[in-house]
Order: sequence, then C-alpha cells, then structure tokens
Amino acid sequence: MLIAFGGSCLLQINRLPPILKVSPGQRIKISAYFPLSFYTIHQHLQKDIPSRYARSLPLLANNLIVNSPAYEKFDVQVRLLGAIPVKRLHVEIAQPAMVVPGGQAIGVLFSSKGMVIIGHLSLKGLDQHIYYPAKDADIRIGDVLLAMDDMPVNRVDEVEYQLRNYQPKRKFIKLTILRRGKQITTKIRPVYCGQNGTIPRYMLGIYIEDPAAGVGTLTCYDPVSQRFAGLGHRIAEFAGKKGIPFNQGEIVLAKINGVRVGIPGQPGEKIGIFNSLLNPLGKIEKNSRFGIYGHLYGMDYRNAETPIAAAYHSEVTVGPAQIYTVIRGTKIEHFNVEIIKVYRQDAPRDKGMVIKVVDPLLLKLTGGIIQGMSGSPIIQHGKFIGAVTHVLVNDPTKGYGVLAEWMIQEMYGIAS
Repeated sequence: MLIAFGGSCLLQINRLPPILKVSPGQRIKISAYFPLSFYTIHQHLQKDIPSRYARSLPLLANNLIVNSPAYEKFDVQVRLLGAIPVKRLHVEIAQPAMVVPGGQAIGVLFSSKGMVIIGHLSLKGLDQHIYYPAKDADIRIGDVLLAMDDMPVNRVDEVEYQLRNYQPKRKFIKLTILRRGKQITTKIRPVYCGQNGTIPRYMLGIYIEDPAAGVGTLTCYDPVSQRFAGLGHRIAEFAGKKGIPFNQGEIVLAKINGVRVGIPGQPGEKIGIFNSLLNPLGKIEKNSRFGIYGHLYGMDYRNAETPIAAAYHSEVTVGPAQIYTVIRGTKIEHFNVEIIKVYRQDAPRDKGMVIKVVDPLLLKLTGGIIQGMSGSPIIQHGKFIGAVTHVLVNDPTKGYGVLAEWMIQEMYGIAS
C-alpha cells in the first residue's frame, strides 16, 4: 500500500472530505505549500510522524509518503508552521467490494401478483348516504390486492367480474392483501351505487392499478450474497401519484423494443415490454434515494460479466469511462462516455458526478441519456464507479451519476 501526498493550496485541502477511503495500492496526491506540512497520526500508536523537514523556502511542496501495510487506519493532519492544526483527514485502507456489473433492462413491479391500491373513493349509495367501504375495512394505499373470496385477481376485469357476481346476502367479500411483505385478510362490504349517472352496480371505493412500475436498469449484483442494486435513484411515484410507499416489489427481465430519441427540453425514453407473470428475477427490499435494492432469486451466470472492484469515490477521476446498458432487445452493450465533473462528497449524496455521452452510436440511437437508462453501471479503469441517474433536460447528452461507494453502502446495509 502506497499513499503519497504532494503539493496544492489550502482551499483544496479544506475541500477534502473528513474521511477518505482508499484501496490497497491506490496512490493519492494531496498538495500544500510551505508553511504547511503533513503529519500522520496512527490511531493505535498515537505518534506524530512528520513529513519531510519543513522547508525554509516558499512554494516548495512538502511530501508525505506512507508505506505501511500493517496499518489500515490513520489520520493525516495538515499543520501551519508545523504547530497549528489546519485540517485533519481520516484515511481508511480497505479491500473494495467485488460485484458483477449489470446493464440488463429490468421491469420494476410493485408486486408480481395482484393489483395495487393507489387511492380511496367515497361512495354515495342509492339511499343517498355516503359510505367509505375501503377505509372501514382498513384497506391502505400501497396495499396489493391479491384475491377476492380466495379467487386470485391480476387484472381490472377480474376484480369487476367478482363484483358482478357478488351476492348481497353474503354481506361481505373476503379480500387477501399483501402489506409490507406480509399477507393479511380483511372483509369489505360493497356499496350498491350509481356514480355520475352510471348504471347502478356494486363498488369497493378503491382505485387500483397494474403493479408494473416501469423499465429501468440493473446496476450490479454480488454473486455470492445474491444482493443487487438498480436504478440509482428512488422510485418517487407510482401510477403518476406520489406518496405511495414502494418498499416491496420484484424485478423481471425486460426487452427493449424501441427508443424515443431525446432532444433538448424533451427527454427520450426506452420502450420496454415485460410480462409481470413471468418468474421474477429478484425481490425488492429497499427503495432509497440511491436506487432499489434486494436479493436475486437466481441468475444465469454463463454470459455474466466478470466481478470487478467497486471504486471508492477517491478513485473516480475526470476522463473517459463506459456505461453498460440495453438499447435493443436484451443485449447489454458498452458505450463511451466522459466524466466531466466529480463532486468530492463527505457524506452520501445522489449526484456524485456529471457524465457526457460521447459514443457516436449511442448519440445516434438515443440522443444521449434517456429514461430507462437509470441504473446503467459506469465503468472506469476496470472498476465500477457509479450509475446513471438523471438526464439534463436541456442537454440530453449530459446527466448525473451516483457514486458506487454510496450504492455499495446501501446494498450491504452499511451505515454511512
């Protein structure tokens, strides 16, 4: 392990994060000029190790080289005139996580079965009274309706069929609900009413929606633990509505059968198809600001990429990189991009870098970054450095990416 600190200005030093994680063998350069100098303070020894003797001439860099594989954590302190502390930086040397980069197009499902309840509706009965059948039955927004009287329902017409065959003498319909991963049952009393002049019929007072949430990209997975990460950003809406809790669900493989090219002011979009009744690829267990996370049910590793290291943010640099994504069918392709800005973040944040698409083929096919590309892994120098998250609306050739370090923390449940 070799870490080298060489010369720069105080402003740059103050912008450094308080905790810097590095890989074994990674070389880091930090700069300062006289009258600044470096000291390393090992946590166990609590011993000051000065940099080279302070120089008497200005603008000569003080260099600190640490080469001690026995230590995994130490502090670097920048001092003015060798005595006044200016900045303290905690350095941690740790082996990075090894993950398989993704790029597969995935369909994101609220559930692989049933219908999602996205709203409540008050009903006026033929007796002119107002009823709240869903509220009375403790049916909640975000619940998944799996069955009615033990008959599975996966489409709107199946729910309507059950209501057409409802017998009033039974008084209630038994509903099977999935809530936060647990299956529960409740009873609801349908209301016979005619809404807005329609033919009278029995209704439940709920709005329901197909469980498909859209198309995105699988970012990476751990072939040993079967943990996966995708999308790179939170699912904030479902069926055009905000506030519906999306902390459960599943993913399935999708096929991209078309692309709407992005232009300034109008982002493009992948047009994907997937069958929600197919065998799910994995279970979503967390929906965070850095994407969706969960466990895979199983993967075919024959055509998978080789596991690579997930880079710490200290390793990400301005310059060439690639993104892995699907534009046609199910084939993962590699496209060239340029990292044009890296934000040195001292805490997890969603926008860690700005990327620019420079690949002529991708620009021709999509116009740049488009919807459905979210989660596409970004690879630089053979390491996974992050994922595509957002497009700049006024310039679809550019967009934001989240840093891999924060996604890995979410994937393994590491507190930040």
